[in-house]
Amino acid sequence: MPVIGDIVHGKELERFPDKIYIWSACTKCGGERWAECRNGKPFYSICFKCSRPKKKVWEIITTEPYLGEIRRSGQIEGYAKCKTRYIYEECPNCHNHKWVQLSAKGKYPKCRKCMNIGKIKERSGTWKGGYKDLGTGYVMIRLYPDNPYYSMCNKTGYVFEHRLVMAQYLGRCLEDWEMVHHRDSIKTHNTPENLFVTDAKNHNTLVEATLVNQGKHIKAQDNRIKGLESRVTLLESEITVFKMDMSEFI
Repeated sequence: MPVIGDIVHGKELERFPDKIYIWSACTKCGGERWAECRNGKPFYSICFKCSRPKKKVWEIITTEPYLGEIRRSGQIEGYAKCKTRYIYEECPNCHNHKWVQLSAKGKYPKCRKCMNIGKIKERSGTWKGGYKDLGTGYVMIRLYPDNPYYSMCNKTGYVFEHRLVMAQYLGRCLEDWEMVHHRDSIKTHNTPENLFVTDAKNHNTLVEATLVNQGKHIKAQDNRIKGLESRVTLLESEITVFKMDMSEFI
């Protein structure tokens, strides 16, 4: 165990080899450690732990706040333990009290609940222009009561795009029993040339026939791939035999 005042080279301590260290005690906490030595004295009189600034411990104020009172964030229960200043204000709409950052005083007079009232549809930040992609290939369009095809909408005011396109092409609203079928089975290809009206029974038959045709097409492609793979294997074996025969003449 070293004694206060012992001096060693940094190489012995596996530190900087060109420096000298002295065993000294911290003037604050009294902890002993190796410190850099200059002119026979420790260059730092306190240790690294004591030199670091200590975080302020905020005490939460439990008294009831009054309008216009300013407190630090660390003094308000549930807020971050920092020194951001807040002011206690009243919402002019619902008269509820709230804490607001002093730097944003007067910028948002209403509380968050009152600010979000009525922010639906066009007023909402997530509004996408009345265009809704269901993820299944179908697309829905937002209509309004003054639209002549509004009776085709659901409770939220949306209608399928392919039904709306067909109704506009026919010049009338579609009945509930009328189904719109895509000729090329691409649900996003909503043009009048690619659509036609049918009933539920015929529509199901057309969908099943399309699935069968797609299955036959995929099966034909698989058979073709398997045939090509077998031909490649046969050609590789013939090339190997040819190389072995040619090696006898070399």
